[in-house]
Amino acid sequence: MSARMEGLGELRTAFGAVKEDMRLRTSRLMVASGGGVIRKESRSLAQRQGLKMTGALIKNIVIKRERTPDGLTQYNLGVRHGRHMGRNAARQLVVAKNGRVISAVVDDPFYWWFLEKGRNVYHGDGKRRRGVKSRVEATPYIAPALDNKRAEAVEAMATRLAAAIRKANGQ
Repeated sequence: MSARMEGLGELRTAFGAVKEDMRLRTSRLMVASGGGVIRKESRSLAQRQGLKMTGALIKNIVIKRERTPDGLTQYNLGVRHGRHMGRNAARQLVVAKNGRVISAVVDDPFYWWFLEKGRNVYHGDGKRRRGVKSRVEATPYIAPALDNKRAEAVEAMATRLAAAIRKANGQ
């Protein structure tokens, strides 16, 4: 799921006024400030919808910067989960279904996609997809956050750009 921001033409022309050596840093700060507005709104929506049972889902809504294979940088707003929790994720020893002791990540919101998009869930013996089928209804919180705060995100980016231009002019 990706969405594009509209109405950024004025920002692009003003961005030309920033010195060459400051462009990369300024662009990163601009996107981070705009994404921060949307991240804050998605956390607030998730909490209002009652998705704060352990708090794992809400505190793991993050913005991640990635390099694409063609050399571009993209920013993703989503939920950190599973093996993507990082090296600093807290771990605990738990007993698995087969009786072995394994190391599991604490507060891993692996279920975030079920809540955002909805999904069929099968309850069975864990070996096959048989058993009782139930549906987890979608309660989206990331997509509506983008719709709600799109204008504020662009405004935050413009504010960050104006600060960079003032800094470049020595003011």
